[in-house]
Amino acid sequence: MDTLLTQTSVIIRELQHDLLTYENAPNHETDLACSNLLNNKFQRLLEMCDRLDMLVNKEPAQTRAQSRQRVNEIKYDIKHYQVRSFYLNNFRIIHKYSLNTNRFYLTKDSVICS
Repeated sequence: MDTLLTQTSVIIRELQHDLLTYENAPNHETDLACSNLLNNKFQRLLEMCDRLDMLVNKEPAQTRAQSRQRVNEIKYDIKHYQVRSFYLNNFRIIHKYSLNTNRFYLTKDSVICS
């Protein structure tokens, strides 16, 4: 169980770094690559949490509560990062839409003024 906890901690740190990369992605290709990478890591972390849930129930009674708390903290962190990823994605979509709308109105005005 300790090795699995260590692996999840490493992946969460990688996920933090990948979220920063996703937030600062310069172009659409990088954006898609980061998004796919994040989704794969989220999926992997959720699978690891399912495994940790099973292992917690096999822990001795003295350490079970502490182990359960640690797994719940990891799940909370994962949900937090999923929400952050969701909002980053929505921000990108809204920003792209507003840019397209602005371009439309700019070209429309230039056609009308000519």
